[in-house]
Amino acid sequence: MKDRIKRLGEKIKGESLDLLLVTTPTNLRYLCGYTGSNGILLISEDKSIFITDFRYKEQVKKEVYDAEIKIAQRELFSTLTEIDWLKEKRIKVGFESKNLSFKLYEKLKTLLPQVLWIPTEDLVESISVTKDEEEIKKIKEAADISAKVYQEILPLLKPGTKEQEISAELEYRIRRNGGTGSAFEPIVASGVRSAMPHARASSKRFQRGEFVTLDFGAFYEGYVCDITRTVVLGKATPRQKKIYDLVLKAQTKAIKNACSGMKGFELDKVARDVINNAGFKDYFGHGLGHGIGLLVHDSPGINTKSQEVLKPGMVITIEPGVYLPGWGGVRIEDDILITRNGCKVLTNIDRELLEL
Repeated sequence: MKDRIKRLGEKIKGESLDLLLVTTPTNLRYLCGYTGSNGILLISEDKSIFITDFRYKEQVKKEVYDAEIKIAQRELFSTLTEIDWLKEKRIKVGFESKNLSFKLYEKLKTLLPQVLWIPTEDLVESISVTKDEEEIKKIKEAADISAKVYQEILPLLKPGTKEQEISAELEYRIRRNGGTGSAFEPIVASGVRSAMPHARASSKRFQRGEFVTLDFGAFYEGYVCDITRTVVLGKATPRQKKIYDLVLKAQTKAIKNACSGMKGFELDKVARDVINNAGFKDYFGHGLGHGIGLLVHDSPGINTKSQEVLKPGMVITIEPGVYLPGWGGVRIEDDILITRNGCKVLTNIDRELLEL
């Protein structure tokens, strides 16, 4: 945690700011370990002050690192008027423009008119995009929990079972296996509904011969996993095998080629070319993947327009798919860690087609 504050301090200095006000919940957790719902962090180049309210007085003693703690007697932003750092005239303070509402911005200007409030974007995110050993360990644990859950779920995938029942089982079993909760609401889509990339689980019952797509992930100590597997209930048809093998080929090639120095669009193209060349260009309509960490969808983007450069320590998803309306679809997704010499797959689940 201390190294993160130090690295952010260097960013603050580089932006010619005196201080940065952090209000985004995931950034608060990343920088100082706070998991509550009401807190703000004021950071200088070499020190920080964390402000919360009475409800979290005991919690912050256990969670917050490397910051002076202040318990607000009023609401949090009003407490900023008590901080000596902010009493100097023309002091430059950055704020997270993506998170702070215009109403709160106006309030800050009223409370502290002597401060120059400077909008910033992605200062914290620019350092959190690459993960340290502690973060990678937590993502891997989330992945291992998800792998256990997947194996437990397979016997439950039977004709007559409702999609909603499997969704509920996924969430329950994630917690039972040590997860803090689900990283997101599980996607369970069967038959023609598997052609919907983000289908919500419905009351539809599975039928023999259908594809079933499961997209889920565990949440573990703040970090997430995101995996997708598609199986067939019964014997796969030649067409089902063809589409599945095509998606698997695209994913395998992308994983093999993923490495530090590539741009997001370049990695996307590796998988997309496989699908396009097979004649299914119009049926892969989303990006190849995205970053994960404290958020399920984070930087870097892995899509046709992404100019973001992959670096060691980034954790991304690789999830090509082919979706044929009125018939069904296949998506296979794994989480990989970009390393200096290529990548490492963190999700240890077999990727061959299962016929249940």
